Amino acid sequence: MTHPIPRLPILDWGTFSGANASATPCVLTHPTAQFTVSGRAAILLALEMLQVGPGDKVLVPTYHCPTMVAPIVVLGAQVVFYPIDGNGGPDLQWIRQHHSTDIRAILVAHFFGLPQPLADIRHWCDQHGMRLIEDCAHALFGSSGERAVGRWGDLAIASLTKFLPVPEGGCLLDNLVPAPMPPLHQPSLKSQVKAGFDIIHAAINHGRLAGLGPLINGANQLRRLFKPKHLDQPASQAQPIDSPTDGFTVDETQAHLELTAASRWIAQHVPRARIVERRRENYLLFTQALSGVAGMHPLLTYLPDHCAPYVFPLWVDQPDPGYAELRRLEFPVSRWDQLWPTVTTLEPDFGLKWSHHVLQLACHQDLTATELQRMVATLKQVYAPPRAQPQAA
Repeated sequence: MTHPIPRLPILDWGTFSGANASATPCVLTHPTAQFTVSGRAAILLALEMLQVGPGDKVLVPTYHCPTMVAPIVVLGAQVVFYPIDGNGGPDLQWIRQHHSTDIRAILVAHFFGLPQPLADIRHWCDQHGMRLIEDCAHALFGSSGERAVGRWGDLAIASLTKFLPVPEGGCLLDNLVPAPMPPLHQPSLKSQVKAGFDIIHAAINHGRLAGLGPLINGANQLRRLFKPKHLDQPASQAQPIDSPTDGFTVDETQAHLELTAASRWIAQHVPRARIVERRRENYLLFTQALSGVAGMHPLLTYLPDHCAPYVFPLWVDQPDPGYAELRRLEFPVSRWDQLWPTVTTLEPDFGLKWSHHVLQLACHQDLTATELQRMVATLKQVYAPPRAQPQAA
């Protein structure tokens, strides 16, 4: 049986192998790190700490996931999109030209887990009394210049699901803001149990935790046997709070909940060296395998020394209809083509081009060698199918 390739990290027997600490800094070691239910929730809490509300403006990059925008809108503030350069950094010249006193904060992201140089934008924010929210959703690990990621912003946020085998989780860091961290509420017992079950169930569905599958399946059958029939009807599946398909809304009640105990325990105890090492190896494997392939190329050919990439960004000249085929095949890929409705075309800007042409390929630590080979072969088959040989006369 061929299992689908996991898009995100998955629990397996090797999850707890390797050195606990990594030479590459991790945002979870920040002294103020507070766990949240998601990266989106962390953005909402950060904005609340800054007292952002109606009449305020927040700068957001044109290349974005709706989860970056929804918390701003739900608080009644206005989103102003700014262009990015060819490396994914903010276009500081454009920001200088369009600065206004009602801009309260700017959200700057380390796209794909490749740390951005933030010294210049940090200096600009200090000069103009603007708050910097450092988006580390793609960068749980890394250094940017002389600081670790997560230590440039007044506040910083991160996402656990992109780097750890957990069904939910984010993180909020406080560097300069004098306001106390917002109080969070306890999740329900049902949520606590479900989180633990989801971690194991996802592993079984992807062919991990060999030997536990029959035990888990037997427990499921026993549960159904004693479950009232009226509860056995199919129900709509709720999207996790970081799901791109649900990015145009934000649940304020859920955003103010503490992270479940199972996800918190994994975040605190999973060894980190393996995460960094395997992700870097996989990123370099894709760089080598996909360089020189007609119609596509690695978006960014460099891999900084101190980072753990979230995904491998691949530029595809003609991404459609191939992208739909990849999704049909359950290929572990995403694309930020669901942009916020008010995003505008700016010049110069790379953001809107990236949203169409850049595919984000999974490169996490739990991909096997066979799965990586399948991914490379599938990409070449979808976008560069072999030409038919001419028949002999």
